[in-house]
Amino acid sequence: RSVYTHYATHKQLNRDEISETVKELCVYIKENRRYVLRITPSLEARNKNFLVSHSMRSTVLAITIGLQLRMPLSKLVELGVASILHEIGMIRLPPQLYMTDKPLTTAEKAQISTHPIIAYNILKDANFPLSIQLGVLEHHERETGTGYPRHIPGPKISLYAKIIAVACSF
Repeated sequence: RSVYTHYATHKQLNRDEISETVKELCVYIKENRRYVLRITPSLEARNKNFLVSHSMRSTVLAITIGLQLRMPLSKLVELGVASILHEIGMIRLPPQLYMTDKPLTTAEKAQISTHPIIAYNILKDANFPLSIQLGVLEHHERETGTGYPRHIPGPKISLYAKIIAVACSF
């Protein structure tokens, strides 16, 4: 929550602090893997802090997938950072776009589909590694090339983005 709140209020991300927190999370998940699928936020948490709740659940699942793929700790940390920040671009959009249960109009869907590009630019400006930037940019791309924002096919999608997409969907 503090990452999203700090960015919303100060337009800054502390890369080292986020990485250190994710590193601790990776160790915790590795030691407590059998409890991962028990993560279910309360209805209040889902509604009140949707971006934070969604990003954290996605991050725990993404790290778990990375562990199953036997990724080294340095890559797990990058994956976790990308996963925590994959929705950071939403903060620059009106909350009624992502906090509603009503169907979105075509124009609203187009506006929502800009969040990966916004997030990519935020991370680029903050000098995050390219692998993290691409994981965030491509997390809505699909193997068939039908995703967004660049409509790239499977072989061109970064591994981090593929993992985040699966975790995010779950």
